[in-house]
Amino acid sequence: MNKKEQNPRLMKRKLLFNFSALCLIWLFSFTAYSGLVNLAASLNADSGLYSLVAITFGGVISCSFAPTIIARLGPKRSLVLGCLFQTTYVIANYYPKSYILISGGAISGIASGLMWTVQGCYITSISVDYLRYDLSHTSLGSVLSTLSGIFYMAFQSTQILGNLVSSLVFQFDDATLKFTNNSFCGANFCPSDMDFDVPMNYNKNGNIVHTHVDSSNHIDVNILISIYLGCTIISLLICIFGLNPIESSISEKYDTFKDRFVSSWGLLFKDLNVLLVVPLYFYIGMQLIVMFVQFTRSFTDCRLGVGWIGYTMLCFGAADTIGSLLFGYIGNYTGRIFLFLLGTVMELGLLAFMMFWDITNDTSPVFFFLIPLLWGLCDSIWMTQSMALVGSAFHKNPEPTFAICIAFQALGSAVAYIYNIYICEYVKIYIVSITIVVSVFLVLILEIRIRHVNQNKDGQIKAGNSNSVKGSLLELENIVE
Repeated sequence: MNKKEQNPRLMKRKLLFNFSALCLIWLFSFTAYSGLVNLAASLNADSGLYSLVAITFGGVISCSFAPTIIARLGPKRSLVLGCLFQTTYVIANYYPKSYILISGGAISGIASGLMWTVQGCYITSISVDYLRYDLSHTSLGSVLSTLSGIFYMAFQSTQILGNLVSSLVFQFDDATLKFTNNSFCGANFCPSDMDFDVPMNYNKNGNIVHTHVDSSNHIDVNILISIYLGCTIISLLICIFGLNPIESSISEKYDTFKDRFVSSWGLLFKDLNVLLVVPLYFYIGMQLIVMFVQFTRSFTDCRLGVGWIGYTMLCFGAADTIGSLLFGYIGNYTGRIFLFLLGTVMELGLLAFMMFWDITNDTSPVFFFLIPLLWGLCDSIWMTQSMALVGSAFHKNPEPTFAICIAFQALGSAVAYIYNIYICEYVKIYIVSITIVVSVFLVLILEIRIRHVNQNKDGQIKAGNSNSVKGSLLELENIVE
């Protein structure tokens, strides 16, 4: 990417082409990933759940090495490596032995941490360069918010595609909605009440069948895995042939792994802004498990049966997709603080409803679809605005900060996966509620700090620079110094 080009239209076209390639890589790669993760505990009850734990811990470990790998290989080659690892995870599902699935999950976690760190670097780099050639945007935060919204729209649509593919491949005996008489569903659900193989679905003859997909039907399972494998191969080819490389901001700064490791994780002790933002990413990881595990298992699966999980999660994916684009643009006008507060109020309201919902006596299916839909809108706020916050505040040296943030997001998911095995639903709701309040409170402090710095520097920047775009970039650079 030659920044000395004088044709703004040509440069903008090249940048948008690179951005489009990045979106397509995520679309195909995570269609396979999302589909397999959502079905992991259903296809392989015990080993599937532990493979999910391996994925999250693999992500934590990966983020410790991600800046080093990116510095050595470059962002594009690192992304190619991540795509290869994701393909390995899909292949592992052909042979669902415990040691293979757990190993494959760990490899997928390593790929995930690496890919998401590279993604943050790419979008930040594209946004900074795009701002140089597009005078319609007056700040880096505006460009980041818009591009983040478009990117996460593509990413969240993988929930729709992944669930749709699995729903079409697996044909259940009866799609008629029938409620169970279980009294321990919803907030009253405890892992001790049932094991993973308790039957809760009824076939067309009225006989009870198991909630889990019959993995002995190797034809359907292999067809599904083959479709997902094709998706990961397409993403790999796009990454190799369609994505232009960018430079790493830390390629020449450090000589050893120890130096890079200290430079990354040392930010937690040296930079108060980093310390204020990582709890938000920890919460983002936790709140995803609320929908992927807690709601699907304690509410949908327990009350309706596993056959309806895919359909309810389609609502989550659709809302997340639309919300990512919507809130990405709205953030340009309202600012991040308003959207963070909106997401907090919405999710606290949903958690309160889940706590007091009399699910045993409620025979309406509306809330089984409405809750995922609203939760998807909240998730789109967290994803787009957290990306815009980190990208704008740490754009001079994004790799270490993104690596730390993705590590804390994976850690939040790992903690949530583990406590989901042991504690009751109402306790989990309390934990998530407390975490969101604390994390958003810290983010508000960070936003106030950034605004205070901007206000102090605003007069000096405008007086010394007549170009509003350049002034905005200089202003943002002062935030992280």
